[in-house]
Amino acid sequence: MKKILFLIALALCTTSMSAQNKVGSLSLKPMAGVNLSNFSNATFDIYKMKVGFTGGAELEYGVKPWLGLSLGLLYSQQGAKIDGNIGGLITDENADTWITSTEMDGKLNCSYLNLPLMANIYIPAIKGLAIKAGIQVGILASDKISSDTETGMLKMHLSSYYDLTEDVQSTARSIGNHTEMSDVCKSFDFGIPLGLSYEYKNIVLDARYYFGMTKIDKTDNPDTARNQFLSITLGYKFHL
Repeated sequence: MKKILFLIALALCTTSMSAQNKVGSLSLKPMAGVNLSNFSNATFDIYKMKVGFTGGAELEYGVKPWLGLSLGLLYSQQGAKIDGNIGGLITDENADTWITSTEMDGKLNCSYLNLPLMANIYIPAIKGLAIKAGIQVGILASDKISSDTETGMLKMHLSSYYDLTEDVQSTARSIGNHTEMSDVCKSFDFGIPLGLSYEYKNIVLDARYYFGMTKIDKTDNPDTARNQFLSITLGYKFHL
């Protein structure tokens, strides 16, 4: 973080060293790459990283020789693999309490149309290098969860009296199930992307990390999960 702040300060103090943008210029950058996505702030530790595609284009306007503002439209495959165990207690219609342990193996696929609005701060001391920061709105295009589950259930039967030699019996049950659902994610997502890019002869390598600010689950018993992903793309900048 200290290094990033130093580079920003260097950009602001030494803008006369090397122009990166022409003031008032426009450029269009088609881009494509991969997302390494997961969820943050989830209730259960069952989500793992998954790989998805991202692609689209960004339009950039030169505000200063060292500053550009860009607006993008990107198709983005996000979500996470589901792999882990969830335990809990449930009560059936007979008021019996069961101890449950559910092993899950599946995937939650979420596709978004993302609109990132970014400030691109070019570093005069390192020609072609830019620091990026901004805000991003995501509009859900599709979502689907597919998971195989194996649930073990244990019911405890206590004796009708209580003493130090309490009589305990148990009943065990195992249930296997395959679940597929859609319409599990909210239609709107908002967050903060931060990143770096390097440009050489109009070819731009871009890496940015997205920090989701909104909870995405809209089911009856919602998780607290938020989107997070690392996006790595390669693009070509056309000067208009």
